Amino acid sequence: MKLYEVNQLIADIFEQLVNPETGEIISDEALLAQLDSLQMERSRILEYLAKLVLNTRAEAAAVKNEELRLRERRAKLDNKVDRLMAILDRECAGEKTDCGVATVCYRKTTKVDVDDNRAAVSWLMENGYSYCYKQAEPEVSKTEVKKLLQSGAEVPGITLVQDLSCSLR
Repeated sequence: MKLYEVNQLIADIFEQLVNPETGEIISDEALLAQLDSLQMERSRILEYLAKLVLNTRAEAAAVKNEELRLRERRAKLDNKVDRLMAILDRECAGEKTDCGVATVCYRKTTKVDVDDNRAAVSWLMENGYSYCYKQAEPEVSKTEVKKLLQSGAEVPGITLVQDLSCSLR
């Protein structure tokens, strides 16, 4: 998807210096050297770079939309498979059945249903079965810690870093 026409020289430079697997620029220095060697005004180079960003951003958005569409389609297909399997299960009534192209088979399985999670975890804790339940590791709320640091508090292991964010409008 192309919104803007980008100078072919600049497009070629990026094609050569971008890893096709990861999309990362292989060498910033090489890229800058190539751009500096162009016989072009700096403002034109910046314009083409901005257009390249906008084109790439639009392509990424299109890919994201396609991912969502495919995820929804897959979910519908998975639901269809589940419904069809339920019908086969009901019709075969637990008996192995040869359907010509496939065979409906059954195997015994065991699963755990937890009716009261709080009571179960409490009992497991009291009786020393800590390996039978999971606890989420505490996570730092960066938004709240930022407010705390800005109010003058010092938190070990955390630093408030001033940065510069580049954006394109």
